[in-house]
Formats: sequence, C-alpha cells, structure tokens
Amino acid sequence: MIVRPVTEADLPVLEERWPVPGGVHAGHLRAQQYDGATFLAAWSGEEPAGSAMVQWGGPVGSAAREAFPDAVEINHLQVREEHRGRGVGTAIIAAAEELCRERGRRQVAVGVGLDNDGAARLYERLGYRRTGVVDTSEYDWVDGDGAVHHEVERDELLVRDL
Repeated sequence: MIVRPVTEADLPVLEERWPVPGGVHAGHLRAQQYDGATFLAAWSGEEPAGSAMVQWGGPVGSAAREAFPDAVEINHLQVREEHRGRGVGTAIIAAAEELCRERGRRQVAVGVGLDNDGAARLYERLGYRRTGVVDTSEYDWVDGDGAVHHEVERDELLVRDL
C-alpha cells in the first residue's frame, strides 16, 4: 500500500473507482491547491483504499484551535468499506505524521465523534490522548440521489506530540 498526496491526474480515478456524492474528492483537491491542506490517498495497487486531509493551518473547530493553535489537524479520514481492517487508516495517519515531521511540526490532532468509540480506541492505540475539547459542527451533504442532508457532529479533539 502506498499513501501519497493526491494529484490532478488522480481525480478521475478517484471519482470513477470511489464515487462520493457532492464532489468531495474535487473539493479536497481544491483545498490542497488553495487552502494550505494536503489531500492524502492510500492506494492498493491502482485502487483507492482511503483518504484524509492534513490541515496545516491547525484545527478546524474553534475550541480546538484555541486550545491547540500549533497542532496540525488530520480530518476527513475515510477508509473504503472493503479495505477496512487492513491497516489503511493506520497507514494514512502514519503518512500524515511523517509529513508533519518533515515540515518541523511537532503536534498533530484528530477530531473523533463522541459516538465513535472504535475510532477513538484506534487513535489512542496510535498514541493520541483525549483532551476533553469538544467542537460542534453542522454541515449539509448530498447523497447519490441528489437529496440534501443536514448533519450535526460533536467531536472531541485527540492530540499526539511527535
């Protein structure tokens, strides 16, 4: 498995082999080009297995940003269902942490939903510690049928010193 930043040439492959409604892949690539982020994808051969965003400007949530202003946040971590349980998420986190080290950054953070104990356990096994800092975010997303859904998430920030 290879984890690397997504390029323009990868976008058609991502959209064909891992269709996500709402233009998520294209939006992440635009953020990489203009907003100080790195869009990472894990590849199993020619097949995309997972992805994440590395937010160089720090945590997205206001409470997290205030509490940990120097941290780099890894967010939007997704592993395709058929690739779960194979170390894809761990490989993405490791690649993101290596990018942080290369850039001289010494603290990395992840937000995890308060209802997502499995993800929290994974991050804790990888050396992240709970902070008690919680942010609430609201967003809309479009499903494959074009229906708009509104979501409210409450995420706790977990941090790791590199």
